[in-house]
Amino acid sequence: MLVGLFFLGQRLVASPVAAPIASVSPAPAPTSTPTPTPEVTATQPAGVHEWNTLFGGECLEPYASPWEEDFTVVDCAASHTAQLVYRGTFGGNQATIFPGEAALAAQINLLCTKPGILDVTAAGAYSNLQMQGSYSITEEQWNTGSRDYFCFVSRAPTEALAASIVGPGPVA
Repeated sequence: MLVGLFFLGQRLVASPVAAPIASVSPAPAPTSTPTPTPEVTATQPAGVHEWNTLFGGECLEPYASPWEEDFTVVDCAASHTAQLVYRGTFGGNQATIFPGEAALAAQINLLCTKPGILDVTAAGAYSNLQMQGSYSITEEQWNTGSRDYFCFVSRAPTEALAASIVGPGPVA
């Protein structure tokens, strides 16, 4: 009976030598690193391009509004309904707090109508040009460094342009 109690005691009480426990290390969670948009340094060639990869000077066909996600760039010698005449950057540095959509909207007309944005001689061939601007509109976009604005020119009833009307750049 003593031997029976001994074995029973061994089963109820843990042995002084612990059995090895397999440990599983969690795999490191993949970190999501945003793919930076490459810095655009020249007018995009013919083809479809995302809005934030346009440089300025691109002729566009078709064109619905400055808020499209993608634009089709065409040769400026061909008939086209719009042109991105300028891409600029809102003032401030990386620490500048997002001013809000209303504040950006209040600046866009003044920024896009600065002298030098249009080639006045080429633009003079058209009586019904309209300037429209677009920009990143969220605080998240602003905080990731997207602080550019875009100035588009088209003709009021979607009549075609026959040449580039981009100017040398804004005069300070």
